[in-house]
Amino acid sequence: MNTSPKRRLRADLPFHRIALVLSGGGALAAYEVGCLAVLERLGLRPSTIAGVSSGAINAALWITHGFETERLMRAWRKLRASSIGMRWQLLAWRSVGSFLVGLALLELMLTLVGSTRFRLGATFAGIAADDTQRISLLLEGLSWALIALIGLAMLTFARRGERWIANWRSGGDPDWRPRWILRVLALGGLAHLSTWVFGWPYPHRFSGIVLVVMSLIWLAEHPGQIGQWIRRRVMSLVPEGAVLGLWGSEARRRLVRRLMIGGDPQRLLDPDVHLIMAACDVDSGRMHYFVNWKDPEGRFESELARVHGLVVPLTDVRSVIEAAVASSAVPMLFEPVEIDGRRFVDGGVFSNQPLHAVLADGADAVLVVLLSPGHGPSPDDRPRHMMSLGFRLLEIANWRDLQAELDGLPPHWTRADHPATDPVGGHKRLPQGPARICVAEPDHVLPGGMYGYSNANARELMRRGEQDMWAALERSGWLEDSPADA
Repeated sequence: MNTSPKRRLRADLPFHRIALVLSGGGALAAYEVGCLAVLERLGLRPSTIAGVSSGAINAALWITHGFETERLMRAWRKLRASSIGMRWQLLAWRSVGSFLVGLALLELMLTLVGSTRFRLGATFAGIAADDTQRISLLLEGLSWALIALIGLAMLTFARRGERWIANWRSGGDPDWRPRWILRVLALGGLAHLSTWVFGWPYPHRFSGIVLVVMSLIWLAEHPGQIGQWIRRRVMSLVPEGAVLGLWGSEARRRLVRRLMIGGDPQRLLDPDVHLIMAACDVDSGRMHYFVNWKDPEGRFESELARVHGLVVPLTDVRSVIEAAVASSAVPMLFEPVEIDGRRFVDGGVFSNQPLHAVLADGADAVLVVLLSPGHGPSPDDRPRHMMSLGFRLLEIANWRDLQAELDGLPPHWTRADHPATDPVGGHKRLPQGPARICVAEPDHVLPGGMYGYSNANARELMRRGEQDMWAALERSGWLEDSPADA
């Protein structure tokens, strides 16, 4: 995979504290492993590594394995969505379970509401005549067929109906719907009770279901405590309605522990290599920066406090793992991770390239690895469905965050200003020395997407990461010819 084996770091590289920033991006973070392989080949060990989400996990594992990438490469080739806990079959099981609970409760109620055995006519005339039962059964079938047609119409014309209702009810009475539901309930209840008592042909079971469902809707529409209670009970039956994420975090936690086997986790507490992992506190909304060294300097804490961040020192390997798991808890997909009574989610949603954090730690040069093109989303790659729109919005947020971070760099963070003599005119000039910031980024959108975990995708992402890191280092003036090729 080495695409530039004849190059090395320039001997006069003037930087003393080089920082590495690894962005988050799910399965796309295999790209970062290709970038890390280049740094391993060059022998470049950053003084500070800041990781967010999947970048935080890569950072922790790279340090654990002594800045060697072979273990990471093997791991990424084997990773699947289920490896990080995204098991879609569990959603199906919970959906079916919720449906069965709701169906059982509904059937239990309808055993009494829709039964024909308790009507008054049966007391005098015995069991209903066969003809009456056949007519009632026919009415049941026709009623459900009508419901099916209504459902099909709702699926077909939902958007058009939404616009029609918005135009019709815009600025109208907000309480019209509960009143109409109550009127329909009164008429339906009267018809159901009358036919039930006198034994007339009627779709009693269908009618009972409709009345129960409409009663729940009417109660849920109630603005008071009754409505709130009903809405909470209904949400508790909806799959994932009573939890804070589709999946938990235990799978990621176990994955990180397993991938540390063969390395030395105690390296994570080495103060010579500063590790910074960002996560967002759900309760306060503040970014927390978990660091692996004790007693951070006052300037570091004050600079992060200026951007509404808090610094949390980590004292053992277990807490480092928990911070990495918290940093990768993508909202809605994974439940927040609780640390010391606070709940944390993926920091990449709010700050995916924390350049300000490594600057506050005293970095005089930064390597940044992006998982999407730094020039922003391509207008040709338009979202096709809701999930792709969500990913596009996340990509836009990351791009905007990057621009803000770059705008916040010191003015001299362009090229080193070592004076040299102009060989033509004999005047002093500023040479094109090494840039203080080096950005490795893909030219186009990376393949596979955030959750496209597969062997083929991982190989291609690592290949492109290695290729783009060589190009970025070359472009930034960090490389020179090796002695053998000079």
